[in-house]
Amino acid sequence: MRGLRGPILFCKEEIAIRTQQKRVKKIWLIAGIAAAAVALAVFLGVLIWGLSLKNGSRVFPNICVSGVNIGGMEAEEAAQALESSLASTHATRTLTVQLPDRKLVFDPEMANSPMDTSAMVDAAMAYGRDGSVFKVISTYHACKKSAYLLDLEDFLQVDTEYIRELIDKTAQDVARDVVQSEVTMDEENEVIRIQLGYTGRSLDADKLYDTVLEAYRSGDLSDITFNYDLTPYDIVDLGAYYTQYCTPAQDAYYDNETKTVVKEVVGYGFDLAAANQQLALAEEGSVIEIPLEVMEPEVTAEAYMDTYFPDVLASFNSPYPYNPNRTTNLVLACEAIDGTVLQPGETFSFNGIVGERTAEKGYKEGIIYADGGSSESEVGGGICQVASTIYYCALLADLQIVEREPHMYVVTYVKEGCDATVYWGSLDFKFKNDNATPLMIKAEASDSYVRIQLVGTNEHDYTIKMTSECVSTIPYEEIETLDETKPVGYRELVQEPHTGYVYWSYKNYYDLDGNFIKTEKCDISEYDKYDAKYIVGPEEPEEPEEPEFPEDPDLPEDPMAPDGEEDSQGGNMWDQILNGSLFS
Repeated sequence: MRGLRGPILFCKEEIAIRTQQKRVKKIWLIAGIAAAAVALAVFLGVLIWGLSLKNGSRVFPNICVSGVNIGGMEAEEAAQALESSLASTHATRTLTVQLPDRKLVFDPEMANSPMDTSAMVDAAMAYGRDGSVFKVISTYHACKKSAYLLDLEDFLQVDTEYIRELIDKTAQDVARDVVQSEVTMDEENEVIRIQLGYTGRSLDADKLYDTVLEAYRSGDLSDITFNYDLTPYDIVDLGAYYTQYCTPAQDAYYDNETKTVVKEVVGYGFDLAAANQQLALAEEGSVIEIPLEVMEPEVTAEAYMDTYFPDVLASFNSPYPYNPNRTTNLVLACEAIDGTVLQPGETFSFNGIVGERTAEKGYKEGIIYADGGSSESEVGGGICQVASTIYYCALLADLQIVEREPHMYVVTYVKEGCDATVYWGSLDFKFKNDNATPLMIKAEASDSYVRIQLVGTNEHDYTIKMTSECVSTIPYEEIETLDETKPVGYRELVQEPHTGYVYWSYKNYYDLDGNFIKTEKCDISEYDKYDAKYIVGPEEPEEPEEPEFPEDPDLPEDPMAPDGEEDSQGGNMWDQILNGSLFS
C-alpha cells in the first residue's frame, strides 16, 4: 500500500491545478463576453447617436448664415431667423465703399441681392450630415468647438455685372500716372520755383470686387474703407539745389598760380531748413517759390585794385599799321599778358608768360628779320612790339631790366634804343619788380595801338622821361651781282639799304614839380646796316687801240704850230687830222 501513496498524491495535485486553470479560463471567457457586450452596446449607442445626428431635424451647432448663428435650430425656426436678419440688411441697406476722394454706393435695387432662405436653411441642415456616421459625429464635434460660416455664393442673387461695371469705371476715373516735380531757376527774379508733382494712383478693381461680394455673402453691409494703390513722386532734394544754385559770396583775390586777380563772386542763398518745412507742408501740384538772397562780397576786384594797385606807374601806347595777321598776333600776346601780377622780387619773362607762338593757339604768319637781315614770314611775327612797349614802360617805372636785346634794325613804334626783341627758344625779355609792393601789367591791342600800363603803388618821388642819342653811324655798302643774261649797262636795285646806327638811351629824372634832377645812361643799342644790293649786266667792251704808223719824212710839219708846241685843243694839227678831232 505504501508503494502506491506517492503517485496517488501526485494525481490529486494535478487535478487541483487543472481545475484552477479551468476556472481562470471561464472567468476570462465571461470577461471577454462582457467586454464584447459592452463594446457592442457602445458601438450600437454611437451608431444610433450618429444615425440620429445624420437624420436629425436641427442644424449642427454654430452654423452661421449671413451673419446669423442658426446652430441647434429647427428648420422653421432657422428660416424665421434668417428672414428677419436679411430683411434688415440685404433688402433695405445700401452698401457704401469709401474711397480716399469719393464714395461708391451700391443701391439695393440695382444690386438686386435677395436670398433664398429656404435653400439657405436646407444647406445649413445638410451641412455635416453626408458621409459615414463617424464622419457626421466628427463634424458635429468640430462645429461645437468653432463656428462655421456657410458659403452663400450659391444663394446670392447679386447683379455682379452691375457691381463690376461700377468698380471698373471708377478705376478708370481715378487712375493717374505719377508726375514728377519740376525745379527751375528764375535767374531774372532770383527765385527757385518748384512745381510739385502728383502721386500716381490706381484702384485694384479685382480686389475691391471681391471685397464687395464678400460683404454681400457675409451679410455685413457696413461701410467699406478702401484705399488706392499709390506711386509717390520723387522727393525734391533741396539740398542738391542748394549746392547747385547757392554759392557763398567770394571776395576778389590774387591767384598765385595764374598770377591774376580773380574777380569777386556774388553769393546766393536761402534758408534750407525753412524751405524743406515749406515743401513738406505743401499739397501736391502746388507751386512753391523760394527767393534767393543776394550776398554781396566784401572785396570787389575794383576795390582790390584800388587797394593794391592804386597808381599808374607807367603807360605807353605804341602804334601799329593795319595788317590782319600781325594784329591777331598782337591781340593774342596782350591777352596772355593782361592781368599778370608780379610780387616784390619776382621777374617777368615775356616767353614764360606768352609761351610758344603756335598756329594751334591762333597765331598767324607775320614778318620777322631773319639771320642775314632778310625779311621772312613766321608764325607769331610782330609780337616784338608788345615786348618793346612793356620794356619802354619798365624804363619809365625805373624797374630793373634783367634781359633785353635790341632789334636787328631800328623800329618805328618806340623811341630809338628803347625797343626789345624776343624769339622763342633764344631771345627773351625780362624785368624784375624791385619795388616793395606788387605791380600788375595791363595789356591790350586795339584801335591800332598796343596799350601797356604798369599799375601798383607809386614808391618814387620822381618821374622819368626817356631820350636817346645816335652816337655813330654804320654806312651801308653797295653790292653788285653780275647777271650775264642782262644787257650791257643793266643795273637793278633789289635790296633797299639802311644805314646802321649806335644809340645811347638815357633816363632823365624830374621831381614831382617837373624840375630836372639828373640824366643817367641807360643802355647802348647797335642796329645793323643793311647793304644796297644790285643786279647788273656786263660792262661795255673796251675800244680797240689805234694802229701806229711809221713816220714819213716827206710829210710837211704842222705849219700852224711852233716846234715842240701843241695847239690849244691839245696835240698838234697833225694829230688832230689823224684822230678826226679837228672836224668834231
